[in-house]
Amino acid sequence: MFALIALVITISSMISALLSVHLLTILQVREIALAAAVALGAIVGPAQVGARAIEMLISRFHHPIWTKFASTVFVATGVGLLWLGLPVVAAALIFYGAGIGIESIARGTLPLAVFGEHRYAAIMGRIAMPSLIGQAASPSLGAMLIDGFGANGALAALFSVALLNVMLVTVLFILLRRRAA
Repeated sequence: MFALIALVITISSMISALLSVHLLTILQVREIALAAAVALGAIVGPAQVGARAIEMLISRFHHPIWTKFASTVFVATGVGLLWLGLPVVAAALIFYGAGIGIESIARGTLPLAVFGEHRYAAIMGRIAMPSLIGQAASPSLGAMLIDGFGANGALAALFSVALLNVMLVTVLFILLRRRAA
């Protein structure tokens, strides 16, 4: 269970770090002018805050696995819409921003709910290490993907990883449900 939680948090962190660094490049390759790309990129922050506010209002009514599941689905939806190149880039970035916004909540609350408060700090430290290494490596990995496969290929790879993360969180959800039964 620990390894799976660390993995899904690491994958989420890597997606966020990669896209945060390369978003403007990806948008510009899609023939969006720099000023428009910056304006679109600025949508991500308010989407994060809005999703966090909503999560804070409803979090007492559900287990944190639901927050983690929603975050991975929102990120996958946002990345998928961006990859498809639909004309409403803003919608893709709102989904993506909402997903990474509530991911920041799930990253702390899910391990607490699963493992309890005993040794919480040590567990979070063990989870943080692979996540931080992944975040550090992601911008370089993203540059290599864009260089080797173009922005669309990089988004396709990122979307595949985001879908994998949704599947892994679904497995985690099932395991937690069985454990509670």
